[in-house]
Amino acid sequence: MKKLTRIFLLVAATSFFVACSDDDNGNNDTPLGVYDNGVFVLNEGISGPATASVTFISDAGLVEQNVFTNVNPSSPMTGSYLQSMFFDDTRAFIISGQANKITVVNRYTFEFIASIDTNFENPRYGAVINGKAYVTNYADYAVGTDDFLTVIDLSDYSTSKVALNNWSEKVIEENGKLYIANGYYGSGTSITVFNPANNSLGTPIELGFSPNSLEEEDGILYVIGGGKLAKINLSNNQVIGTAIAFPEDQAGAKNLTIEDDKIYYTVGTNVYVMNINATTAPTAKLFSYESTSVWAAMYGFAVNDNKIYVADGGNLTSDSAIYVYSLTGTLLDTYAAGIGANGFYFND
Repeated sequence: MKKLTRIFLLVAATSFFVACSDDDNGNNDTPLGVYDNGVFVLNEGISGPATASVTFISDAGLVEQNVFTNVNPSSPMTGSYLQSMFFDDTRAFIISGQANKITVVNRYTFEFIASIDTNFENPRYGAVINGKAYVTNYADYAVGTDDFLTVIDLSDYSTSKVALNNWSEKVIEENGKLYIANGYYGSGTSITVFNPANNSLGTPIELGFSPNSLEEEDGILYVIGGGKLAKINLSNNQVIGTAIAFPEDQAGAKNLTIEDDKIYYTVGTNVYVMNINATTAPTAKLFSYESTSVWAAMYGFAVNDNKIYVADGGNLTSDSAIYVYSLTGTLLDTYAAGIGANGFYFND
């Protein structure tokens, strides 16, 4: 693993900042808490002993490890194999696939609020609509037809289940509906549309390939998988034209991210970029990084505020490395994170 530089400790003194809303003071730059204006790095960890954790990197480049346990030393633990995190206006929801639970914290102070541990079976990703959270569950990894949504009433954290009858992985919310990728390591070849207003499932949008990542921009859903990029018009849920095929050496494209009308994706340890309206895929990479990891190279990826974030999980038993690049591929910073850093969640 590369030598880590510019590592700082952010002391989490919640009394240091006064939490206040923008409406109260009219100053959009006033922090809402210690963990405003920065990025959370989710570290999935291992079990026996449990090593899952959350790292915070402030916009100023200060780093704090083990945020949850620092703030909540006597609260129930999050569980191992942290899968993902999602937000509503004031809360963060941390999904543990191993513990079949969600830990709810204040997104700005990270103070513990609740644990939710009913109606989960291998939970994966979540989104919030109109006071309810919706979380995809794999159930039996080998059987897609038993996948389901856990519906959480955020007023009291009670839960219920809705059958999806299809592989259910990543999920995003747009215009009051959920778009769920029906793909897991090559299984499933469509997008499910779920309407929370009446708990109804629309006809799956067939892609012809297994989706691994998706993102919406200006009413278009962009989906990558199977060496292709498809576009779906969300006004009618129809696939637009023919999917863009990547070159053969980019068949493993994943980590689709859209920022400022550019599409970013990764193949191995390479990062590629293309204009959002491009009709062909690029042949030249933007940049690449060196990794000795067998299973956790490019374990996490994101683009935000003119920076590219890469997480390398290394051997998945020791600290991960976080690399931050400019949009032209110049390395700006290197940080440490916990075991199995797998995702970036921006709290701005």
